[in-house]
Amino acid sequence: HLLSEASRQSERTRIARDLHDLVGHHLTALSINLQIAERQADGEARERIEQARGLARLLLADVREAVSSLRDQGTLDLRRSLELLVENVPQLDVTLEVDATVSVEDVEIADAIIRCVQEAITNSLRHSTAKHSWVRVYQEDGEVHVDVRDDGGAESLDEGNGIKGMRERLQAVGG
Repeated sequence: HLLSEASRQSERTRIARDLHDLVGHHLTALSINLQIAERQADGEARERIEQARGLARLLLADVREAVSSLRDQGTLDLRRSLELLVENVPQLDVTLEVDATVSVEDVEIADAIIRCVQEAITNSLRHSTAKHSWVRVYQEDGEVHVDVRDDGGAESLDEGNGIKGMRERLQAVGG
């Protein structure tokens, strides 16, 4: 799901960039040429050029709005990716809470969050007697926070490859 979201985001960005660079450039050139023609024309021709220039300005504004809209949709659907992850976890009831304010645009950060939640759930299943796990993802002061806890216990808390991998993933994205 995350890979699909990242692909869509990349395609939206490419389309927005192409619209801005190609269509926006040509419309700006058209507007300038119409402005020059309008100054040189008289009578009815001037009025028609003025109308065409007005339409070109409206079209350029529409292109800018479309580009902004495409770029604004650049966040990944982290909530849905996490929902799919916790949906059918065997022998563990997982409660997921992702605050509406959470916004992740970087696929590497989203992947690190998903992999860490996955590892935490795997650890609950493998190393504790937990029946329930709670996952909360929220944003505070521009940073994304992930809290994972369960109602189980473990005999020892030795750091293994899973915890080391979580630490490495988070450090790699500045966490």
